[in-house]
Amino acid sequence: MNKPRVALVALHFAEYTLNLALAVAERLDVLLVLYRSNADLELGSDWIAGIRHPSLTLLIMERPRNALAVLGNARRLVRTIQQFKPDVIHYQEDPRDEIILGLYFLRSIPAVLTVHDPTPHSGTDSDRLRYSRFRLYRPLMRRAADMAITHGRLLADNLIKECPYFKDKVQPIPHGPLGLRRSMPASRPRSFRLLFFGRIYEYKGLGYFVDSVIMLRDKGYPVVGVVAGFGTDLPRHKQRMEEAGCFEILDRYIGAEEIPNLFLDSFAVVLPYVEGTQSGVAAMALGFARPVIASAVGSIPELVRSGENGLLVPPSDSIALSDAIETLLTDGQLWERLAAGASELRDGDLSWRSIADKTIDVYASVRKIGLASAVP
Repeated sequence: MNKPRVALVALHFAEYTLNLALAVAERLDVLLVLYRSNADLELGSDWIAGIRHPSLTLLIMERPRNALAVLGNARRLVRTIQQFKPDVIHYQEDPRDEIILGLYFLRSIPAVLTVHDPTPHSGTDSDRLRYSRFRLYRPLMRRAADMAITHGRLLADNLIKECPYFKDKVQPIPHGPLGLRRSMPASRPRSFRLLFFGRIYEYKGLGYFVDSVIMLRDKGYPVVGVVAGFGTDLPRHKQRMEEAGCFEILDRYIGAEEIPNLFLDSFAVVLPYVEGTQSGVAAMALGFARPVIASAVGSIPELVRSGENGLLVPPSDSIALSDAIETLLTDGQLWERLAAGASELRDGDLSWRSIADKTIDVYASVRKIGLASAVP
C-alpha cells in the first residue's frame, strides 16, 4: 500500500520547512519545494549534501529575475506537483509570483497554509508590505487554504480576527527548534555573553537590551552584549554601544556556519520584543539548549516557558529585563535548570517529531482520508 503524499512548498522559511519535511517523511512521502538562495542562506551552501531520506523528494528552484523566469518557475512547480500527485499541499505563507500563478491549476488539491505572522510587524515589515504586490497576494493565498496553522493559540485568535472565514479552520502548532538538527547536551559557557540576534527592527526592542547590559556593567557584572545581525534600528543605538565598551557588534547578515558558535558561546539569548508574534530566534535558542529571557508578547510564552526554559518579563521595561538577567547571572542552579528544560522541550514536547504528528493530523482533517494512520 502506497503511503499518503504531501507537497511542502516554502520559498521562504527554508530551515523551518526542511526540519518539518524530514520529520513528516518518517510517515508520509514528501515533496519539498525551496528556493536555492533562501536555503543556502539559512542552511549553508553545502546543506543539500547531508539530506538523504528515501521518502523525501526535493525540487530546488532559482529565484526568478524576470517575468519569463517567473512563468518558467510556475510551470515547473505545477507540473512537478501534479506528477507527484500529493493528497495535500502545505504552503508556508510567503506568497511569490509563481505560487500565485499556480494556485488555479492546483485548486483541486486540498491546501494547508502555515501563517507565521497573521498581521505584519510594525515598522519596516508593515511599510514594505504596504507598497508591495505581495499585499494583494496574501488574501488570495489565505482564501485558497482549507486549513491554517499558526505558531500559538493567540496567533490563531489573531488570524481569525483578521480573516473570519478561518473560524474553526485554524490549528495552533508550536514552532520547532532551529539550529542543530541533532540532540546535544547543554553546557554552561565560561563567560557572560548575552546574545541579541537576528533582524534588528524597532519591534525587537534593541534599546532595552542596551539599557540592561549597561545597567549590569554598572553593577560590576562582567557581561558582554553581543548584537549580531542588521536592520534599520541598529544605527540609532550603535554609538551608545560603542561608547559603553561592553558590546560586540556584528553589523551584517550572519551566515549559517557562524550561528552555532554564536549561540553555544552565549550565556543567554535575550528577546526584549516590544511586540511580536512568535520568534525564530527563540526557536534557535531552543535548538542550542540556551536559556532565553524574553518579553511576554504574542505567542512567545508558548515557546519560552517561564521557569522551564527561560524567564519572561513585561515588554518595554529595561529594569525588569535587567533584573531577570541578573537573577540568571547569580543563580547557577537556575541556569542549569533552564538549559536542561530547553533540551527536554527540544527533544520532547517541542521536537520536530511531535510537531510532525500534529501537522499530519491537520492534513488528515482536510483530506478526510487515513493520513493519521500512516504509521510505520
